Amino acid sequence: PNHFLSEPWRFYACGPEAKEKLRGLNDQKRKLAEGVPEMLVVTVASEHDLSEKLGLEDHAAVACATQNFMLSLAADGVGSKWMTGALGAPPEDVLAAVGAGAGEKLMGVVWYGYPQTPLSDDAKAPPRKKGLDGVLTRLP
Repeated sequence: PNHFLSEPWRFYACGPEAKEKLRGLNDQKRKLAEGVPEMLVVTVASEHDLSEKLGLEDHAAVACATQNFMLSLAADGVGSKWMTGALGAPPEDVLAAVGAGAGEKLMGVVWYGYPQTPLSDDAKAPPRKKGLDGVLTRLP
């Protein structure tokens, strides 16, 4: 879903050199990042200000595309985690490490790979803080 077919999503599939650049952005998190098999940097490329209606629509479209990617991974038994903090490094450093285009904004880094223990069909999601009643307003 995206307004006027603007396709605001940009994906950077990181090979060995790019992953090493990302790992080098924060020595305190290097060891954690070394355990991640694959990394995908996701950005939004919008001609609109992200605080305005069309910019917000572009941002939402990229978030939807990212979640769809992660759902597709899960369907294939691949675990994933969407890191918005991007290794505790400044967003501009992450963007530079992957050669992102001018004006792109970081949406996050998706870490993914096959888990050591396969995903189970009866896995339970963590308990929700608010639950349905905390986020749904029923209108007459």
